[in-house]
Amino acid sequence: MDEPAEKPRVLAMNCEWPATKGGIPAFNRSLVIALAEAGFPTACLVNAPTREDVEEAQAAGVTMIAAERTPAGPSMMLDSEKVRAFRPQLVIGHDRFTGPAAWVQVHRYHPEAALALIMHIAPSELERFKGAPGATARTEERERITRRIAADAQIVAAVGPRLRRYAEDLLEDGSGGRPVLQLDPGLGPTTARRRSVPPKRQVLVLGRTDDRELKGLDIAARAVATLPGPPGPPVGLLVRGAAPAECDALHRSLVGLSGLARERLDVRPFTTHQGELRRDLARALVCVMPSRVEGFGLVALDAIAAGTPLLASAKSGVAELLRNRLGRLADPMVVDIVDDPETDVRVWRAAIDRVVADPEAAFGHAEEVRRRLSTGLTWHRTATALVAAVPHGERVWCRDGCLC
Repeated sequence: MDEPAEKPRVLAMNCEWPATKGGIPAFNRSLVIALAEAGFPTACLVNAPTREDVEEAQAAGVTMIAAERTPAGPSMMLDSEKVRAFRPQLVIGHDRFTGPAAWVQVHRYHPEAALALIMHIAPSELERFKGAPGATARTEERERITRRIAADAQIVAAVGPRLRRYAEDLLEDGSGGRPVLQLDPGLGPTTARRRSVPPKRQVLVLGRTDDRELKGLDIAARAVATLPGPPGPPVGLLVRGAAPAECDALHRSLVGLSGLARERLDVRPFTTHQGELRRDLARALVCVMPSRVEGFGLVALDAIAAGTPLLASAKSGVAELLRNRLGRLADPMVVDIVDDPETDVRVWRAAIDRVVADPEAAFGHAEEVRRRLSTGLTWHRTATALVAAVPHGERVWCRDGCLC
């Protein structure tokens, strides 16, 4: 097929621009910036951007569009003059959060555009760990919404290999289902120098702590509390990700659960401030992600980009990605989870102890992992793979830049 004379215009839809909740907003932000850097005219439709959001997006080459407002607040379901003026040719929705609004934009207002649905979560895996009643009903409803949007999407994508398999199973119809594009996130900014072993022996858990059991905070706290104690100061645990008003309560809860001395546990509020996150990673001996299940786990790639040793749950998409990309080099980073508390604590304690016992080897391994992944895992590859996935047999970009 001939290359289009102009690159297609891409509209991504997300509830907010700043990644104040991590996860999907962080993914969307990196994706649209990479699309703009790759030369695609890119806009992002959000509910209520601030002036700082607009200016920051503009500096990255992204057009920020505020959703039209109703008496009840902004709604991305409404027609928008600014979106019409942008004339999107590919509209991106994220899972059940903005997937329905993306469907509306394409099927009500921009039928000439292609629809891309990116899947970020697996409700059938996550809901059982959240402790709220009605897990089965929520799973059924959320999967129904996803299947309905996917049926009309030109592209169905999922983040990483674990979620790709989940999506393929969800959309299976007995005749081969439909293809699902695996989108592997890129590494964040890296430094040119190898990280040095920090003076303080500190284990880091990075990410929102709303679902304590799901994220394995109990495993991390108990594993650190029962480390055998090599010569030197005791190992501490830094948890970055609590709601500001809940830091002290989480500290008390984890101390009571694990028996960890109070001064060895430091609980800090969730932040998206890159300087603070880089500082946390720079002073961590190891970053751990002991999730009992995790669709992907973007924080693991942040640790790798920083050159910080990583231990990731074997039941995470990022662990599968690391094994697929690195083979046996990934083995020291991937730690089993069997959802038996005593077994999991014992296994994770041993994995952390290996890093504590020989930090120089762990940091050398982390640097080799970063070097091997830095060219293959890039947001440029993620962005261009998504745009290239519009099926040629349905809608293609012609030389005049339109979809037909």
